[in-house]
Amino acid sequence: METPDDLNKTDLSILDLLSGGRETRGSLASHIEKHENYVGERLRWLRAYDLVQYRHEETALYEITNKGQEWMTNE
Repeated sequence: METPDDLNKTDLSILDLLSGGRETRGSLASHIEKHENYVGERLRWLRAYDLVQYRHEETALYEITNKGQEWMTNE
């Protein structure tokens, strides 16, 4: 099983974008030029490690958690 230390380039891009504010899955996919399904897969993984969370599930609006911010600061 992957651990937070196994973040890939897409994960880091997602966390970086969310550090600047809330984003939807679609807008994240557009910014990083990845398929929305792949971004959704990575967001589920990041949620499992409490690095991101839903802000509004119906619109797939995400935000970075305090744990995610701390992880980014330590990188």
